[in-house]
Amino acid sequence: MLSILIPVYNFNIVPLVTELHDQATKASIPFEIIVLDDCSSELLRHQNKDVVSLPGVRFHELDKNIGRARIRNRLAEMAVYSTLLYLDCDSEIPTRNYIINYLPFCDRLLVACGGRLYRPDPPDEHEFLLRWLYGIRREQLSVAVRSKNPYRSFMTNNFLIPRETILQIQFDESIIHYGHEDTLFGLELKKRGVQVRHIQNPLLHIGLEISWEFIRKTSEGVENLFMLLQNGKIDRNDIQDIRVLKVYEIMRKLRLEGLYQSLYDFVASPVMRNLLGSNPSLFALDLYKLSLFTNLVRKGKTQDLSFD
Repeated sequence: MLSILIPVYNFNIVPLVTELHDQATKASIPFEIIVLDDCSSELLRHQNKDVVSLPGVRFHELDKNIGRARIRNRLAEMAVYSTLLYLDCDSEIPTRNYIINYLPFCDRLLVACGGRLYRPDPPDEHEFLLRWLYGIRREQLSVAVRSKNPYRSFMTNNFLIPRETILQIQFDESIIHYGHEDTLFGLELKKRGVQVRHIQNPLLHIGLEISWEFIRKTSEGVENLFMLLQNGKIDRNDIQDIRVLKVYEIMRKLRLEGLYQSLYDFVASPVMRNLLGSNPSLFALDLYKLSLFTNLVRKGKTQDLSFD
């Protein structure tokens, strides 16, 4: 009935898998849990192998890192059952009804998204504040808010999908680094008319990155977005669904790209200090992302972009 799939990279997934196994067993359903390790450190691979002691759990290791898109496709190919439940490895299950809450959506031709939570209190170390704030403000969204734009709100951390659907669409394996594999997959679901249902069944995100790491990943995400535009995988009709593209389109129409970049260069150092400091601003993060994207466009690689 249900294949529970967990891509893992450098994170201890024993508590998560143990809880999932306990809930699925109590639900009295046929299930399997597949953990696929994307070339983690030897220590963590050794620790995580303990999950194979649980009946119905498989643990496999990759000898090289293949990235967030490819590993999710591989998990779908390995799965036995017709319904797949994907979870990020840096998750904690906040309710004893997590598996049961997904069961009404099994064996249906739709995608169910459970959502994401963050701890309500900010972390004590300011190095984690930027990632926590982004999560609280941009990712921890109610069902009502997510349902207004169901495809834009799709995230890969916690979703149920028919195996047949993901084998047909698949995650784009040209996306090697962090960012926007979920954006593109959500757009593909929209184009193919696959229903996305948002429900209240969140996972708690416990794997906060320090600010420098989050900024690095953000930069990779902007570069991925630019690459997808260049390759025609995101087109003009998708611009309104992606924040940085929507703002850039307005700026481009007003011919303000050069002025914006000049002004940003003047404040770049204070912006970075803010992002790394004890009172980070998401507005500053948006300014940073827009500057990155504007610079990519201004490097003369615009011939294939679909803004015009």
